[in-house]
Order: sequence, then C-alpha cells, then structure tokens
Amino acid sequence: MFDYLKRVRTAKGFGVHSPFAFNFITNVLFEKLPYYAYFDIPRYLSEKHIDAPISSIHQLSFRLVNFFRPKNVLIFGGEQDYALPLFVNAGSPEARIICLTDQETKRKMSELCEAMEFWHEFRLEPMDAIIVDMQFLPKTYDISIENILKISNNETFWMIRHIDTDKESRRFWKDIQNDPRIALTFDMRQDGIVILNSSYYKLNYLV
Repeated sequence: MFDYLKRVRTAKGFGVHSPFAFNFITNVLFEKLPYYAYFDIPRYLSEKHIDAPISSIHQLSFRLVNFFRPKNVLIFGGEQDYALPLFVNAGSPEARIICLTDQETKRKMSELCEAMEFWHEFRLEPMDAIIVDMQFLPKTYDISIENILKISNNETFWMIRHIDTDKESRRFWKDIQNDPRIALTFDMRQDGIVILNSSYYKLNYLV
C-alpha cells in the first residue's frame, strides 16, 4: 500500500523538488494529449493486416523521443512488437532507428517502416536513445549495463521494458538503480526510464 501511495503522489509531482524531474514526470511520462500518432499508427497496422496490440508504453516511447529528439535510437529485442518502432519514428522522424532483432521480425518490419535499419549482433556505435525489452533478449545480444554505457553519452536516455518479468530482469533494473554513473531512474512498475545526464543529482523515482 505504501508503495502504491508513493507512486500516486510522485506521478502527480508531489514531493518532486527537481524542476527537470517535475516537468518530465508531469509533462512527458504522464502527459494526456491525444497525439495523431496514437490513432494513425493503429489504423496503419490494421490496414496492413498486422495484429499488433497498442499499449501505453508505445505512446510513452513516442513522447520520449519527441521530448529528447535523439539522432540515433537503438531498440534491443522486441520481437513481434511491430508498433514500437513506428511510434519511435513518428515521435522523431529525422532520427536513425536501428532494431537489433531476429530475421523474421526484420522481414515484416522492413515492409512497415522503410527507414528502419537492422542489426543481428551488438555493435559499439554511439546512441542517443536505447530501448531494451527484457522479455526478448537472447544471450547472443550480450546485453549488460557496461555495454550499454559504452554506446551512451551524457545526453542518452534508456527505456527498459518489462523490468519485473523475472528474477533476472529485476536484478538488472536494481543494478541500474544502484549504479553511481546513472543519474535518474523512473520506475513505472513494469517499465523503467533512465537519464544519464550527470548534471542531475542521483535519484530513483517511483512513479
């Protein structure tokens, strides 16, 4: 019950003293504006006869890239989630979007989004936004905090999906929260947002 009450208060901005964190929580994480993409993308997928359930995390991905305007976005995993890259592309059409995924997803996704690039192994290339799906991470992807930090910069943000899937994903998220090199984390129960910018005091928010 305490955890729930704390999340409710923080989600409304109560007790958040950082101007950046207050704005980020109230105007990005929980913004309620009905962007066109929220309706256009499901319609587009339906026209393509693609069964891709849309959730709040897709809309959040749109708001995040629309807010930060990253030049390079890397999506780890997310097999069969054909909606996510489309929302990312809609939020920042000028961004280079790379999906690290399997061949089957590549084949279908390339038909939906021509601007997408595909990798089948991890590469040390600098990224401004990194999205990691803890449900679909084969060991061959070599995902670790160290490797993700190697391709990040001070302005990079991460979105970690399904942080409560299993023991491994919970440990991974806890290690992120405890890492002194990471400034801000926003625990949204099922998903987490990470801000690396070292100009902010280190804080972990429950929202």
